[in-house]
Amino acid sequence: MSMNTTTPKSPLRRTLCAALLGAASLSAFAQGSATPYPGQQVIRLVVGYAPGGPTDILARQIAPELAAALGQQVIVDNKAGASGNIGGREVAQARPDGYTLLLGDLTLATNPSLMRSMPFDPLKDLKAVAPLATAPLALVVHPGVPAKSLTELLAYARANPGALSNGTAGSGNLTHLAGEVLKIAADVKIQQVAYRGTAPALADLVGGQISMVITGLSSSAPLIADGRVRPLAVTGKARSRLLPAVPTFTEAMGRPLPELDLGSWWGLFAPAGTPDAVVAQINKAAQKALNQPALRKRLTEMNIEADPGTAEAMAARLKSEHDGWARVIKQAGIEMQ
Repeated sequence: MSMNTTTPKSPLRRTLCAALLGAASLSAFAQGSATPYPGQQVIRLVVGYAPGGPTDILARQIAPELAAALGQQVIVDNKAGASGNIGGREVAQARPDGYTLLLGDLTLATNPSLMRSMPFDPLKDLKAVAPLATAPLALVVHPGVPAKSLTELLAYARANPGALSNGTAGSGNLTHLAGEVLKIAADVKIQQVAYRGTAPALADLVGGQISMVITGLSSSAPLIADGRVRPLAVTGKARSRLLPAVPTFTEAMGRPLPELDLGSWWGLFAPAGTPDAVVAQINKAAQKALNQPALRKRLTEMNIEADPGTAEAMAARLKSEHDGWARVIKQAGIEMQ
């Protein structure tokens, strides 16, 4: 009679085997999680606009420098649509591991007050990583407008209610909102004329069909140089190096206008829940990149100012801009779309 020489595993033996396997798996996981960021994985920098616009161009200037500072490839991924909301949602819903970042702009602060349906909450679903850059706007008027200063322009507006018209790049755009800030602060009536972009608004300004436009220096600087438009004020906390003789809005008004202290701005954001250590490393790389003289020179040539800073500073800026523009939009009676 044959005998079975295989001894069944006892409950104790099975328990010991499971414990050893679990310990081995935990050790492997720990070793994997200890891999220094960014490891071997490519970093995706999402842009919520089509290629060729200012946000996309800025991203493509910064990405190589950021890659060099991090020691890992950074690719620009355009997810255009809904005034930047498609790209923002993409990042808000991404895994919070530092490999998906958003190059966000002012629309993160304004869209919640302008759109009935937001696919994400910028204050809750994104984590600020670093401020990147700012770009001033200039208020320019047609040479035929009888005003050589902002004070004279506003005096003319008060004496001739509705006679002045401000061309904007579209409803809810910063060119529109900046005009509303001025109207509210000075208590004047200025017509807002919406265009499909800055270029047609400037074309009509040069042609004398409208009185003024508040727009970026990159588009207005050539017209200023040719004398086809006259600059009266610029956004920002300090005068532009391009227009040192032109005062800021705060200077020209003789009172603080905090909503116009920045103009356009851009920053880096990650999904909420991204580890602080990873955010700190990306922030350090961003500051290193923005302090490269070659990059600063390229940005200056684009009329953009590098603006390195802490993650906390970027978070505070987003909250301040969100709250400030919400008040302006409500006061101006701009309807949600």
